[in-house]
Amino acid sequence: MARRSTSCARAVHGDAIVADLRDKLPSQAITEKDLEKRLDNRIRKGDRLLLRTDHNNSYDGGSETWMKQSPYLTIGATMWSSRRVVIVGYDFYHGNDEPNAPRVFHNSRTLSEHGVITMPYLKNLDRIKQDRFTLIAAAQMIGAEASPVRAVAVY
Repeated sequence: MARRSTSCARAVHGDAIVADLRDKLPSQAITEKDLEKRLDNRIRKGDRLLLRTDHNNSYDGGSETWMKQSPYLTIGATMWSSRRVVIVGYDFYHGNDEPNAPRVFHNSRTLSEHGVITMPYLKNLDRIKQDRFTLIAAAQMIGAEASPVRAVAVY
C-alpha cells in the first residue's frame, strides 16, 4: 500500500470542532462574525471545522427549493476559515454563494485554492456532544477531484 503524504494524513485525521449555526436557516449568510462568536477562541490553527445547520435533515434529493433554502458562507467567512483550518465540513448545500460573488462556487474554490478540504452534505452533526473531538475522514476514491467520504467523530 502506498503511503500518503504527511500533510494529507493530517488533513483527514485530527482535532475538530463544531460551530452551531442552526439559526442560519433558511437562506441566511454565515459571516466571519458568526464564526468568531460561535467558536469564541475554541478554534485552533489546523483544526477541522464542521458547520452545523441541520439543513441536511430536510434533504429532499437536492431540489431547487432545498438548495435555495441552504445558508451560505460570505466571502469574509470563507477567508477567515481558510486562514485557520485544514477542513471545512458542512451539513448544507455547498453551491450557494454570497450574492454578487466574483465567480460560481466561489467559496468551495477559494477554500480549495488555500489548501482547505471541503466536506459538504455531512449528516448527524447533531450527535456530536463533545466540544473537541478527533475527526477521521476516509475518502472512498483516491486521485479524484471529489469523493464520497466516511466521516467519523471519535471522543
